Amino acid sequence: MLVIPALLTLISGILSGIGHSIQRYGLDALPELTPQTFYRRHIHLLITIFTTPIWLLGGILAVSGAVFRWQAFSMGDVSQLKPLTNINILVVVIVGLLFLHERVGRFEWIGISGLLAGVFILSISAEERIIDVYNLPWYLTSTILCLILVAIFGFIGSQLGRSSREKELFFAMSAGTLYGIATIFLKAMTIEVIQVLGYFYILDPVSLFVLVTRGSFWLYLSSSVVAYFLLQCAYSHRRVSVAFPVNNSLSTVVPIVISVVVFGDLILIPVGALLLFPFSYIRIIGIATIIAGVLLLRRFQGKTYDSSADDETTMTASKQ
Repeated sequence: MLVIPALLTLISGILSGIGHSIQRYGLDALPELTPQTFYRRHIHLLITIFTTPIWLLGGILAVSGAVFRWQAFSMGDVSQLKPLTNINILVVVIVGLLFLHERVGRFEWIGISGLLAGVFILSISAEERIIDVYNLPWYLTSTILCLILVAIFGFIGSQLGRSSREKELFFAMSAGTLYGIATIFLKAMTIEVIQVLGYFYILDPVSLFVLVTRGSFWLYLSSSVVAYFLLQCAYSHRRVSVAFPVNNSLSTVVPIVISVVVFGDLILIPVGALLLFPFSYIRIIGIATIIAGVLLLRRFQGKTYDSSADDETTMTASKQ
């Protein structure tokens, strides 16, 4: 019976990957997006973006992928299906390279491979747990720390020159971190509803009413919107094959790390007084692999160049 949920999950990953790639292609007609340009021209940019058919098509495909994923998770074991969702990274990289003609260096390939491997390792180590309470002080502290990181990454990306490929990396890191804390908000708001009603059902009007009165719901909504915009900023700097894996990896790592202090999750599972359950090291390996992948991408980011200018220089030299 796992065949149908698995098929739906694969369809979800393919739609999501193609959707994000198409959105990157749709941004070619727009100026490069940054928080500053959005602040100065937000009305104009919003109208331009939402009236760009190809960008809207990408958004529809990405949302459709999410719907297929939710349906698949409702029909099967999430811990078994979650690794299959990572096909969206492969789809994005393939589309970016073959159809969008993006250039990725040799060492950048190593970084991207590390991100994909790390996300896959974390997804196979995922386990479902019933959580009915969270640590409020650590919840607030983690939120503040993540928002500071988001602001720092976004600021650095905004200050870099137009010729720097690092802009896409820092905007993607900012978006991934914010998506990660949004996952924590999502968990927290369902816990808050359960604490009030004793249950949570998304189609129940009473559950929805209590949900929208929770502060965590508005934190989740606002952080998701801002994270989506930051991801579009990363896409507008031309390489979805780099931006999407970075965003996806950090949005996976951040909630796992924060859950340790907020929800009491364990990265290393103790057995007895001193021993540690060997398979629990999988999470440590996955997190370390993703961090190494991001550092490699940061280390080997180069400068973009104007090929037409190089061609003109070559023609001038040949004439002389």
